[in-house]
Amino acid sequence: MKHRKILLPTVIFIIISALLIIFSLSIGTVFISPLKIFAGLKVPDAAPESFILVKMRLIRIILAMTVGASLSVSGVMFQSLLKNPLADPFIIGVSSGAALGATAAIVLSMTNIFVVLFSFAGGLVSITLVYFLSKRLKFGTSSMILAGIALSFIFSAAVLLLYSAARAEHVHKAIMWLMGDLSIARYDILTEISIAAILLIMLAMLYYKHLDIISFGHSFSKSLGVTEKNVAAIFWIASLLAALSVSLCGIVGFVGLIIPHVMRLFFGPAHLKLIPFSALGGALFLMTADTFARSAVPPYEIPVGIITNFFGGIFFLIFLFRKRGTL
Repeated sequence: MKHRKILLPTVIFIIISALLIIFSLSIGTVFISPLKIFAGLKVPDAAPESFILVKMRLIRIILAMTVGASLSVSGVMFQSLLKNPLADPFIIGVSSGAALGATAAIVLSMTNIFVVLFSFAGGLVSITLVYFLSKRLKFGTSSMILAGIALSFIFSAAVLLLYSAARAEHVHKAIMWLMGDLSIARYDILTEISIAAILLIMLAMLYYKHLDIISFGHSFSKSLGVTEKNVAAIFWIASLLAALSVSLCGIVGFVGLIIPHVMRLFFGPAHLKLIPFSALGGALFLMTADTFARSAVPPYEIPVGIITNFFGGIFFLIFLFRKRGTL
């Protein structure tokens, strides 16, 4: 009976996933019929349809799915670790640290690959500082959140300082990056980062039992053998997933907040199912949002972060109204 309950939603989810991927490959400034997609992927790169599918849309879909999956799994882990249903991957300040690193690289006129590296390095600095500050403050969830908020203010001030001294074109590029813009995607090391994200998600799966137990509270989890090392490992996996995502395409908000809640409605709170389905749900959500962002007002593109923030804000308000008696 249990298998039947999960089988039907899984089959429906797989069918919807396939349809959304075909839809994303078809839609754009140039419409490509779904019937021509498979033929377009087989013909030489010189053919216009093949070039659009392989060099422009397919690689961008892979980017969106990598970022979406990473942010969603990171959100699942932080919501359980911090025991906060409104936690998301950026709650510990990783986005502001990454923003400072990326802005510095852009202001210094560095290439895209250095923007990725500086952004990731900035995210790592933020994660490390939050970890050691919260550990010094007894590694409580409150101290972790407060340390993240404090560092966010500091890094944000540094970003504004760089803006004040930068040229106008650099400021514009940095602001577009902060909006979460896949149109200036960093494809140089997409393969390496995608593999790293997959490995981190697989590592997250190893801690599904720990996450189930942690969700019930610190005292309960401690009595059942969840150690500080387990908590630290979960923190670092979730943080690195967030840092990788931000380094690829900037700050894409609300994906790590919305998707875990939606997946819980369909597949329940058990992390053995929640982690993989959140990864797939996040990948599809960001891919669909990016498809809308690049095709809504052709030939212009809307930064995908604007789309996710719009729907995320609506979701947040709905969540607040539903929980108004318990918050």
